[in-house]
Amino acid sequence: MIRAYATELLQEAADLDPCTAVIDGGEDQIAALTDYSPDGYAARAAAAVAGRDRLLAMEPADDGEALLRDHLLERFAVTIDFHAAGEDQRELNPAVTGPLQLISQAVQAAGPGDWNQALLRLRAVPEALDGLQRSLRASAERGHVAAVRQVEECVRRCPGWAATMAEIAQGYGDGPLAGPLRTAAFQAGAAYGRLEAFLRTLAGKAPAEDAFGADRYRLWVRRFLGVDPDLAELYAWGWDELRGIEDRMRREADRIRPGATPAEAVAFLDGPDGPGKLATRAELAGWLQGTLDETMAALDGVHFRVPERLRRIDCVLTRDAGISYMQPSTDLSRPGRVSWSAGEGPFDTWYAWTTAYHEGVPGHHLQLGLAAYRGDPIAQRLKILGGRSAATEGWALYAESLMDELGYLEAPGARLGYLMAQALRAARVVLDIGMHLKLRDPADGEVMTPEKGRAILTDRAFQGGHGAYELVRYLGRPGQALSYKAGERVYREVRAAAQARPGFDPADFHEKVLSVDTTGLAHLRTALERAVL
Repeated sequence: MIRAYATELLQEAADLDPCTAVIDGGEDQIAALTDYSPDGYAARAAAAVAGRDRLLAMEPADDGEALLRDHLLERFAVTIDFHAAGEDQRELNPAVTGPLQLISQAVQAAGPGDWNQALLRLRAVPEALDGLQRSLRASAERGHVAAVRQVEECVRRCPGWAATMAEIAQGYGDGPLAGPLRTAAFQAGAAYGRLEAFLRTLAGKAPAEDAFGADRYRLWVRRFLGVDPDLAELYAWGWDELRGIEDRMRREADRIRPGATPAEAVAFLDGPDGPGKLATRAELAGWLQGTLDETMAALDGVHFRVPERLRRIDCVLTRDAGISYMQPSTDLSRPGRVSWSAGEGPFDTWYAWTTAYHEGVPGHHLQLGLAAYRGDPIAQRLKILGGRSAATEGWALYAESLMDELGYLEAPGARLGYLMAQALRAARVVLDIGMHLKLRDPADGEVMTPEKGRAILTDRAFQGGHGAYELVRYLGRPGQALSYKAGERVYREVRAAAQARPGFDPADFHEKVLSVDTTGLAHLRTALERAVL
């Protein structure tokens, strides 16, 4: 009974949040975009209340239904609390999983696979943006405005989002839909212009304070992790992880250039004599596609068992911020897709290997692609409700370390690039928690401020100019950055327990792990242990 009702609930969630349903649920047939107006947020909260009340009256038939029921109840509780606190309507940030990026990604998901869908979604952009603007205005009237750092960054990004709409239309060419697509793209661009003008006005009301504070922060952490963790313990663990990774980075730097510090090794790799440089966007696209195709062929049948219909993965370059993966459509007609943000060349690849493994194979594509392949509508749609970030990002981060373990990071600089990525994820834990709760650095006793956070990203995670984007991301969308290391921690601890048993087989372990429906951290460990121990 609970599984049948869950199917209804998740269909309703997809109908009420089409952007998330397209990006996280692979529901390509949806033509609309999410209603980000006050009415849209209210409707999603009301659906959560109704779903919660009915689920509370149901008894699970087995352990699987009990786990599903508990996960749904936890998700609905977060949605209800988030709406009651006004956090949904005030959200404004440029992050990959934020409303503005979801709108852009949902439009990109349609073309070039289905130009009719692309046209319908392009036409829906003005309404989605205008609805978001109404919510932000209503929230501002209640005194709830995002920090000025977030407002100004979104102002800066609006022209780029508008340009992406134009590029989508141009990608069609001169066929019969060319005129309508260009018109829709122009109207979408105009809507971004209206939003930009509104945000410039909103910036005058925006507070300078970035930190969310304890109550708001805990609610956001629950939204992404699906659990209320011991933040003090997680903060201390994050520092331990960062220091341990830095020790490994020093050893790897010495291997690259005897006597070199990590900073000196990075300077060499980035310099004119550094390895693996690509001159153009076309070369980068070819390298990325070739890397993932070759990795798929090498891992399949040895460390993983990949169904034939999942052996294809598409890679596209965009000019949007960030790098992301979109799972296959529900019918697998559209393959999984890695979207890679890139400007103009030249490009370095030494640090990109590990990101390709994270986003593609064996990372997101195997976990989310296999969920789509299994065809379970509940498993596919669970991500629409959120709370699974730690399960999905944790697996992808585990996949990076697995590729190091298997010897796939032997290209010059590739292992240092992997360790840099690991250092970034550990830094995210201490920065995300530390900046929002204004905790102290245990080494020097200084309060974690955005300025100190930027210095850590630059000096210890080697993010360079990208550090500014990372900082805005953590400050505007707290909690999500914790999910990588917090989730990986669970996968690695469950694997350690499995390895302690006789007859451990890595391929069998991975197959069982990837058969588990991803949930929040509150239930992930239980599900994994049930599958492999």
